Amino acid sequence: MSENDGLDRRALLKQAGLSVVAGAMAAATPVAATSAGAASYGAAGTRYDFDTVYSRIGTDSVKWDDPIAKYGKDNIAAAMGIADMDFRCAPFITDAIRDRVAHENWGYLSVPKSFTEAILKWNKERHGITINPDHLEITTGLHPGLTAALRAFSPPGTKVLLTTPTYNGFYGDLRRTGTVAEESRMISANGRYAFDFDDFERRIGHDTNVFILCNPQNPTGNCWSREELTKIGEICLRRRVVVLADEIHCDFVTKGQTYTPFATLDKEIAMNSVTFTSASKSFGLAAMKCAWCFSDNADYMARVRANNRPDMTTLAMVASRAAYTDGEDWLNQAVDYIDGTMDFAGRHIAANIPLIKFVKPQGTYLAWLDVSQAMEKIGANETADARNRKRAQNEPAVTPETVFEEWLVKNAKVHLNTGRIYGAGGEGHMRMNLATSRKIVELALNNMAAALRSV
Repeated sequence: MSENDGLDRRALLKQAGLSVVAGAMAAATPVAATSAGAASYGAAGTRYDFDTVYSRIGTDSVKWDDPIAKYGKDNIAAAMGIADMDFRCAPFITDAIRDRVAHENWGYLSVPKSFTEAILKWNKERHGITINPDHLEITTGLHPGLTAALRAFSPPGTKVLLTTPTYNGFYGDLRRTGTVAEESRMISANGRYAFDFDDFERRIGHDTNVFILCNPQNPTGNCWSREELTKIGEICLRRRVVVLADEIHCDFVTKGQTYTPFATLDKEIAMNSVTFTSASKSFGLAAMKCAWCFSDNADYMARVRANNRPDMTTLAMVASRAAYTDGEDWLNQAVDYIDGTMDFAGRHIAANIPLIKFVKPQGTYLAWLDVSQAMEKIGANETADARNRKRAQNEPAVTPETVFEEWLVKNAKVHLNTGRIYGAGGEGHMRMNLATSRKIVELALNNMAAALRSV
């Protein structure tokens, strides 16, 4: 790759005065093993660095190494797809893990009271949610929790309501449980999305038992208001549809916006729900595989618990406990940094990429880009049609969004997620993860602007 083509990621790092080693971790002085009690690792008043590029290449990163494996290392300057953060792990989490690793025995784990207490305290103080500890269930990640709930409430062959576009991972959970997606397409106006309440209720039939709510919403970035959640909750209560609320992005709310937990609605509506969340999105701990669900409805929790096997690892518990014990200041700074990146991306796109439309999300760290005009300019629909006419019968159909994904890699060395995988309404869109160094965001946007200008 030429040093003069404007797409060289290594050149970017050199210009920024950075020396980044893939997967590097700072050398540490060994520490003595501690008891199972929670230690305190956070340092008040610490300023954390989210701007320095921290390379994940060569660490089996799904976000970086998968597109590199598919397209080649020289063709990926900015991997902006999968929804996890590129920031270096919070130091107090690394310290807690290192402390536990110093004790060289890995027998069966008894979940300490300090772990559940940290979850309860975080949710009460940060989000105003009072969780009954008897109704808190630990799960091995969000998907195993949702899968347990689907098996509890939605027998194979029954329908599960989704308001789309929505998180593509839900479709995998439905496949694993033999249930069927019933898509209620949201209303979109000027980049903002809203529930279509009439369509939503029309789609509830005798075999519709569950609605999976995404709040804040991935990929559109909605933070649903109390009024919106109450109306959707009333419909579900009246029609006997259980609400499974995925609220894993709850800690990411942009300035001036509000996250309303479904569990804080009027008691009768909240009792018809189970909420699922984790520290994994908030603190970049997706690989740790630890989450939890809760409800004030003891019967609902008993049914979920009967289908759940929480095979949590010791380090997942240690990392999550450290995050919720010492992580508020780190997270607040991360949210502020990402909010600034959102503003930067909005200004940059408006000024330099007129073929792409972006409205700042209310929540999450994801940008939902309307790329329909850009797709039209590169002839994505015509290319997809031509390739589909030639494809073998056993090959998957080529979508215009896939054509645009490949075009961005080839011409801008940027990888994004295609909008169509998020269900009905995702056509003509791409999802861009902005939880990374602003230097990488700038590189990606500059490359995209240059590529589209050349068409």
